[in-house]
Amino acid sequence: MKKGWITRQIEAASPAGFIFWFAVLVVYSFWAFAMNSPWTRAMEAAGGVLPETKPGIPAIEPVRTLQALGEATGDYIFWQLLDFPYVVMSFFAAVFGMGLGLKALRLAQSPLRYLLVLPVIYAVCELVENAFLASFAAGLVQPAEGVVLVQQFATTLKFASGVPASLLGVLGALIALAAFLFRKRP
Repeated sequence: MKKGWITRQIEAASPAGFIFWFAVLVVYSFWAFAMNSPWTRAMEAAGGVLPETKPGIPAIEPVRTLQALGEATGDYIFWQLLDFPYVVMSFFAAVFGMGLGLKALRLAQSPLRYLLVLPVIYAVCELVENAFLASFAAGLVQPAEGVVLVQQFATTLKFASGVPASLLGVLGALIALAAFLFRKRP
């Protein structure tokens, strides 16, 4: 019988995989959010608020924010492309961490395994959000209210799935580490 995606991800979860993805994510995040990057330049130009940082806001707000970018519009559009590796790193760090925790607690076959859909939802919503925001900023898609509402729904769902997925990934890795350190050996 063919194993499902969730089962394969839990089985593939390894400490080395989590450490790799988490470390790369931390380094990338430091560059993207703490140093001079397209993100920080766009954020500064927009007055400290970008559409992807405000879930559930009124549909007109992304238009105002994107108009405030001015000369940093190119940085903002470039960031939407640079956000793709961030999505990949976040996805794998969460999946590996959650998988490790489920294995350590011997809950890999429990209903808790379905929490691994959270990183999938996060990744899909992040990519939808990025596509819309880059299209709005580049003038390829007019930010009509209905279209912006789709983008805002993706942003809101991104936060609602991504934050718990990230926290559960780190928690799972910590649980796996604790189990390794404190489990009695034969």
